[in-house]
Amino acid sequence: MKRDPSRVGGPTTLTEADDGLDTAFDALSDPDCRRILAAVDEPMTTNEIADDCDIALSTAYRKVERLSETPLLTEGIRFDPDGDHAAEYSRGVTDATVELSDAGVRLTMESADPDATASAFDAPGVSAD
Repeated sequence: MKRDPSRVGGPTTLTEADDGLDTAFDALSDPDCRRILAAVDEPMTTNEIADDCDIALSTAYRKVERLSETPLLTEGIRFDPDGDHAAEYSRGVTDATVELSDAGVRLTMESADPDATASAFDAPGVSAD
């Protein structure tokens, strides 16, 4: 479920030539996916997402995987001093714009501030050593 890190920071534009355009629109058309995107304004584990969105855990895992294939959801790690690290997810975009033209459909997603993303990885008391 890892996203391409080159997509973090700055806008991502998908056009008719990108396979990801249909994937993003399919995810946005799903009510559970939209509910998840609304809930993850702060990083959450899949268990927390399932509880907060009142959906089955198996459904939450499927929807998180679906969203993780797009720039809409980013994956991080919640470090635990006991070593039980968990994946956590947060909204990967702050704004999305759909443009219609003679050339087709264009979806531009503005990513969160790269400095804010980097600060999310600052874990006090956790060392990479």
